[in-house]
Amino acid sequence: MSRPIITLTADWGSRDFFAGMVKGRIFSQLPDANVVDIALGLEPYNIVQAVFVVRSACTTFPEGTIHIIDVNSEETIDQSFVAIEYRGQYFICTDNGLPYAVFGNDFTRAVQLHVFQDSDYFTFAAYNLFCKVAVMIAQGEPFDSLGVAVDTLNRRQVPTYVDDGSRLSVYVTYADSYGNIYLSLTHSEFEALRRGRRFHLVVREYTVTELSPGYDEVRQTSRNSVRLLLTVSATGYLELALKEASATKLIGVRPGDTVLIYFDD
Repeated sequence: MSRPIITLTADWGSRDFFAGMVKGRIFSQLPDANVVDIALGLEPYNIVQAVFVVRSACTTFPEGTIHIIDVNSEETIDQSFVAIEYRGQYFICTDNGLPYAVFGNDFTRAVQLHVFQDSDYFTFAAYNLFCKVAVMIAQGEPFDSLGVAVDTLNRRQVPTYVDDGSRLSVYVTYADSYGNIYLSLTHSEFEALRRGRRFHLVVREYTVTELSPGYDEVRQTSRNSVRLLLTVSATGYLELALKEASATKLIGVRPGDTVLIYFDD
């Protein structure tokens, strides 16, 4: 790749200097790099949220892209720093359950990093190590030379759904800056489980009985007249939303909450 693409996904937030440090280090060694922010304001230490973002955004990039993922990144005796090749892309992160939740063990190659960082302190893995590894990959360093090969990753299951035949318990995994609510169920999974049946989704005191093609279907008219819609986000996951209003604020649903979907037999 003539201009290597390096993406950043992190829980740093936007008010601090962390992104600037990382980008400065990358550009000082790869002036032609194309550094792309995926999401830098994830909830601190929230691996479930990070999994959703990586699944939804990182995997859409072309082969050869290098992804730095710095969420809850602390090397311990139980979790190491790793680099993973998956479908021609490279992911540099901590083996804290996040990579397994994204890839399972369905990756091409993975190594436990044995690259020495340039600091005796271990407070900022993305700057002290992940940048260095990303540059090495971009410059053509053989992947296997980055560390010791591993066959499995630390297991972590993120909430999906519970199916008892006539009812689904679905989790809220993410809420965007518009207040739209993303559920832990893809449209294809929903249709397979639905099997053509009518449904009604219940969250708090609100009920939805149809799948809307877009946001224009429903408008929020007043706080006491909230009409919620269910649609399919660009990620492929089901999404709860309000027209020109925040579903998160008005309904009071947050990541980790449960939504119930009943099927009418």
